[in-house]
This record gives sequence, structure tokens and C-alpha cells, in this order.
Amino acid sequence: MHGGAGGVGSVAVQIAAARSAEVFATTSAARTPLVRRLGAVPIDHTSVPVERYVAEHTGDAGFDIVFDTVGGPVLDASSEAVRTYTGHVVSALGWGTHALAPLSFRAATYSGIFTLLPMLTGRGREHHGEIPREAAALVDEGKLRPLLDGTRYTLADVADAHRSLESGTADGKVVVDVEP
Repeated sequence: MHGGAGGVGSVAVQIAAARSAEVFATTSAARTPLVRRLGAVPIDHTSVPVERYVAEHTGDAGFDIVFDTVGGPVLDASSEAVRTYTGHVVSALGWGTHALAPLSFRAATYSGIFTLLPMLTGRGREHHGEIPREAAALVDEGKLRPLLDGTRYTLADVADAHRSLESGTADGKVVVDVEP
């Protein structure tokens, strides 16, 4: 899991852990305790290169599934971290220009998560309704809890909220209170 302490990554870590997966998640050194509490083995991406954490945690075999919630160069790094032949990279931020050769050389597969089509066309909406129902069940079981950043913002300081997201200092989802 790339971005295991972020808003999307923290939920994905909890869902995977609730489904009994062994979860490894990249994060910064400061957020390793949080990622561990969520149910993943933390990997400090700021000091440990991809080759080293793949060797350390998989014996150089690569991870079965790599979920990228960050995009950009992290999506490219996902190709280096995935298992040869049977590995699969999934990304929520797969736009941009990316080299497919590293993924091809591993004979791994890639898919993107694109939720806009069902919203625009109506096709597949029923399936997308299943997702929040399953998430709600995990919440009811105490296996999933949204991670919200402790700083509360208003519309007047929305630029500060955006800077917090851009800089990576937000812990989870950022909340902007909108008052009438």
C-alpha cells in the first residue's frame, strides 16, 4: 500500500487487514506508529528505497498486490515492487505519463480505479452502492474507522487546508467546515 497514512490509504489498509491480508504500507517515519495501529507493517519510503524494502519484506519476490494511492513517481515505483508473473498493480491516480516497461518485464498486470463513468452514465451504479454497504458493515464491526486530520478548517482558510494536503502533513482526510 503506497500512502498508508493518507485518507484513502488508511481506509484501504484497514479493509485489507479486516480481510486477513498481510499488509505493508509506505509512509514517513513520523507516521509509522499510525500505520502500525491501522494494521500494516510500516515502510519508511523517505529512507528505504524500493529495492531494499522489496528484498527485506518479500525476499526479492515482490508483493502480490501493490495499491498506489499517491500517483506520479510512486506509481512507477509500484512496477518495481510487484511480484513477477502473478503480481498486480492497482492505482487510484494512474493518469499522466508512465513507463510500462518495468511492469511488462515482470509480466505483472495493472488496473486503475475509475469511479467517474458510473456517475456520469449510470452504468454500474448498483455495484458502487455495494461498496458503501460493505464499508458500513466493517464500521459496525469496529474494523474500519475513518482517519480525520485533527485540524479543522473553514472556507476562509481553505488555502491552508490545501497546503496541508500538498505538503503531506495532514493525517487522513482534511475537514473543511462550511457554514451558511
